[in-house]
Amino acid sequence: MSKPRECSYWIAVVPKSRVEIAVAGNFAIFAHGKHEAVIRVRPGDWLAYYSPRTILKGGDEVRAFTAIGKIADREPYEAEMMAGRTGWRRDIAHEKKAREAGIYPLLDQLSFIKDRTHWGIFFHRSLFAVSRDDFARIAKAMGLDPRRL
Repeated sequence: MSKPRECSYWIAVVPKSRVEIAVAGNFAIFAHGKHEAVIRVRPGDWLAYYSPRTILKGGDEVRAFTAIGKIADREPYEAEMMAGRTGWRRDIAHEKKAREAGIYPLLDQLSFIKDRTHWGIFFHRSLFAVSRDDFARIAKAMGLDPRRL
């Protein structure tokens, strides 16, 4: 009998306006819908969205974790992202009671941030994995019980 796969914990960097669309549609989308990124995230994994701004390359600053959820069993699928453009996505069970959590109170608590002065460099990637402990800190800041992870 094979051992069940341990889940992974991910941060996706997505503008808040796109996160709101994803939460309303119960899907996860990141990395501009690139298939290579979407297949890295597997059923049972946890995903938190970090939103630097309200819209891509503009809008107001947000600098907060804006949504969180657990990836569903459905395989990735292609769907329209905007008029004339398709991308890959996964279904996700977003935690509807989660609240936004600003990044600044967490900077000294997250182990992947090695240099507080240049913390933003870690969020220049569209998708990256973090430790369970770091994800639990984010989940707690968003009002979730980290023991559920």
